Amino acid sequence: MTDSNARTNWPLVTLLYLLGLLAAGHFAKVALTLGALGTRYPEAGGALPLAVSMTSVAGVIFGATAGIVVARFGARRVLIAAIVGGVALGAAEALLPTFGLFLALRLAEGFAHLAIVVAAPTLMAASCAPAHRGAVMGLWGTFFGIGFALMSVLEMGLGTGLYWAHAALLAVVGGALVPLLPRAVGQGPAVAEGWLARHVAIYTSARRFAPALMFFWHAMMFMALITFLPEFLGTWTAPLLPLVALLGTFWAGAATQRIAPQRLALVAFAAGAALMVLFYLFPGVRLALAVPMLLAFGAVPGAAFAAAPLLNPDPADTARANGAIAQFGNIGTALTIPIFSLALGAGLGGMAVLVVGLSLAGMLAVWLIFARVSPLAEAG
Repeated sequence: MTDSNARTNWPLVTLLYLLGLLAAGHFAKVALTLGALGTRYPEAGGALPLAVSMTSVAGVIFGATAGIVVARFGARRVLIAAIVGGVALGAAEALLPTFGLFLALRLAEGFAHLAIVVAAPTLMAASCAPAHRGAVMGLWGTFFGIGFALMSVLEMGLGTGLYWAHAALLAVVGGALVPLLPRAVGQGPAVAEGWLARHVAIYTSARRFAPALMFFWHAMMFMALITFLPEFLGTWTAPLLPLVALLGTFWAGAATQRIAPQRLALVAFAAGAALMVLFYLFPGVRLALAVPMLLAFGAVPGAAFAAAPLLNPDPADTARANGAIAQFGNIGTALTIPIFSLALGAGLGGMAVLVVGLSLAGMLAVWLIFARVSPLAEAG
């Protein structure tokens, strides 16, 4: 498969997206069952949230490396290893071993998660006709929210039995997917270089780094917005806000067929910041303002995921760009709740100032990095 694909392989794209939903489940299954885990592990105390965050450690440290691993060995091999490892680790977690061992399993599971979120979108982009690529990447951008919602539904009836269900679903989807996986997609020539040199190769390339830098400023806000906005809108809005943002993500991916991703991101950041100011100033219409605000901020990841294959048509470079997105996304997600919690010490006004500041920083970063991208890479 190459960038010149005349037709989209929809069965492969569909199964890769389902695999992405289960990758989101790596986080969701534990986040949704923290209460039950607290009962199982009373000795954990304040360390219990580590059961969720431990999985992100792999992405923070090795996100870019995962992209290089995909480029070295090919997306097929990496995905097969992630599926097999993910099923085994998930089943071991379902046994609810000692807390220390559970954390170790969660850390290891982070590598399976990381491999999927880097290799799957690389294969999806390589499996699409150019006319469909933006929409498919926009669809991929919704995987975390949709996957989280799916796990929420299953958890209501299964509790920690969700762990077994997740492992089983991963085995089923993986079993259907493996025979369809093409060989050598995403694979590039072997390069002898160290861990630091690998990161330098990505982060000194504007084409490879630009999508991750765009995504980072979204990640610095998204989880905090859907966590804290319901305090000002009503708790009933909590499950709805992420879905609104996902509509923006999917739309943005499709819109990149007509609008350059960086222009879309600049408009989205500007619109989101302006609507946040209005949200603070006009309490009587906050719900009406929150919807377009989340649509705007939700457009940023759609633009970022679409930009990765657009700027890096070689699947090996797409994998490197997706690795950088994973790394910077994990960093932003790790930072967002703490910094917004501090800002909320000054009330909604503090939150509004932070959103505006991060949005302006995102606009500046996008403008600067895309100024280094050649006009040929920007086309589209």
